Amino acid sequence: MDPRTDTELMQKIHDLCYPRSVAVIGASDNVLKWGSFLLINLLSGKFAGPAYPINPKARKVLGRECYPNLAACPGPVDLVFITLPQPKVLEAIAECAAKGVKNVVVITSGYSETGAEGARFEQELVAAVRAAGMRLLGPNTMGMMSTHQKLYCTGSNSVPPKGAISMISQSGNLGAQVMTWAEEQNVGINKFFGTGNEADLNCTDLLNYLAYDESTRAILLYVEGVEDGQAFLRAARAASERKPVVLLKSGRTDIGAKAAASHTGAMSGSFAVFEGAMRQAGAIVVRQPMDLIDGAAGSYLPMPKGRRVAIVTLGGGWGVVGSDLCRENGLKLPPVPESVIAELDKMLPSFWSRQNPLDLVGQINPEIYCRALEEVVKNDAFDSVLTLGLVGSSSFVAGTMRSANEVAPETVTPEMVQQVALMTGEIEKNVREEIVRLIKTYGKPIVNVALNRNPQILLPVGDDFVVSYSTPEKAVRILAGMTAHQYWRAANGLS
Repeated sequence: MDPRTDTELMQKIHDLCYPRSVAVIGASDNVLKWGSFLLINLLSGKFAGPAYPINPKARKVLGRECYPNLAACPGPVDLVFITLPQPKVLEAIAECAAKGVKNVVVITSGYSETGAEGARFEQELVAAVRAAGMRLLGPNTMGMMSTHQKLYCTGSNSVPPKGAISMISQSGNLGAQVMTWAEEQNVGINKFFGTGNEADLNCTDLLNYLAYDESTRAILLYVEGVEDGQAFLRAARAASERKPVVLLKSGRTDIGAKAAASHTGAMSGSFAVFEGAMRQAGAIVVRQPMDLIDGAAGSYLPMPKGRRVAIVTLGGGWGVVGSDLCRENGLKLPPVPESVIAELDKMLPSFWSRQNPLDLVGQINPEIYCRALEEVVKNDAFDSVLTLGLVGSSSFVAGTMRSANEVAPETVTPEMVQQVALMTGEIEKNVREEIVRLIKTYGKPIVNVALNRNPQILLPVGDDFVVSYSTPEKAVRILAGMTAHQYWRAANGLS
């Protein structure tokens, strides 16, 4: 069944993502409490509409007028975050019903993750929410984000830039860490859902919504377990047909499965069966949390048409490492065509390797980088290109100049250091612009491993991005995942 046929559910999730007004029940000036975490992030993120603190014992919270209850709020309230102790949550739900609230996010724990009695409380909570015509995210959740609405409302103080990558996480803490990495790496986020116990809205519902969400270009999933495996499988396939789905499944071992059950009450099942099913559904399955962000960045590149990779490197050692990694990840390194060798002979020293990897033998010359790149990108022998050390190489010069100024300030003046910094910055800009041009011209991915310190994954070039990783193993893993996804699409008549 097409999930869009459940128009009421899809509209409720849309309302959850784009509320016009928000209230936090349990808001407080105590910055060590959840109500304070959420309100601080909501306000500092500059939410697009009214944000109402609710606390019957306070007139002001964080310098804002505070209301004793929802009924006292001067306008309608679309979305409510509840941080009260578990015994008081049902009373808050009744307030929401009377106010005409559309959706609630219950941060509070003490439900099914604690055992049979908590599960009974959870059933009562869902019944009350549904009776009021509302939908529930949680309970026992970290919160959510919807960056295009400037809705940053989680227990973590991370504010990733607005973008096109959305995430569903069955762990609030892990999801919050991924959001922090996204902020650090300049990876734009669209929506984030910490699903908690999934008492009402679950990861399958949210995946169905994101599959057709035009503002989402890639979906990240952290999953511990699902109740209805067939429904989740259908949702994953529907989403993979439209955009990359990058999935991390925990509970791969017996001890991990036990931990998942105690965390959210999730039953993990057989990891091997789950992984195989997800690959058949077209998902890109990863093994490490950071691979989620790495994989999402790959969505900014065209998909490779095949497994044939050209490696272009500044030094032989990295080329050897890259070759091993490609072979271990199912990628191929075809020989360099004679026509490419002939062109590179004109610009490289006579002792260059003349094989794949293409070793530029330490030539610190951006013009050579770009010419060599174009020769391999445009050649039909290669489906994708991996560069090692080209992006960020000029940072070595700038760093050397700073060190020279420290040891010999009379010889290398601060003005000289600044001049070189400006020059190397311009060189880096030109190299990135050329990489973007080559990608657009030839429709092939160029994946980079940067030499500079603390590299960002997405390097902006106007409205476009250069994708750059900090290690060869990250770059090759993502390129291999992109290649496998493209083969899946071709096998299913999608490209």
